[in-house]
Amino acid sequence: MINHITIVGRLTKDPILQTTVNGRKTAFINVATSAYSDYLKKVVTNFVSVKLWGRTAEYATSKAKKGMEVTVEGSLRTSSYVNEQDKQIFVTEVMVEKFHVLQGRIEIDEENDTSKAMDNLSEFVKALQ
Repeated sequence: MINHITIVGRLTKDPILQTTVNGRKTAFINVATSAYSDYLKKVVTNFVSVKLWGRTAEYATSKAKKGMEVTVEGSLRTSSYVNEQDKQIFVTEVMVEKFHVLQGRIEIDEENDTSKAMDNLSEFVKALQ
């Protein structure tokens, strides 16, 4: 059995570095992904919960900002807890193994009604080769 997932999308907020009680660095982010649904006949956006650890968490909080396009590779983990109303809540998140910033934030020029992105994709592709 293989538990591997790759997601490409945009960050919904800036990552925040935290330290666990054991002194381990961690960060939590949400990645928005979109795809066309043949069934619904429209583009559907999903918000994926992502957990980063150690140096990967430190890198993400120093380099990535809200709106940037990123790629995340890791495995899915599902856990559960009981909330204050005694209801069991299930949480599925990606436990990150690799994290890359693909593209900068989209900048909108409201005067000229245009948008442009600071593109780091070519640097990413060169690094993979």
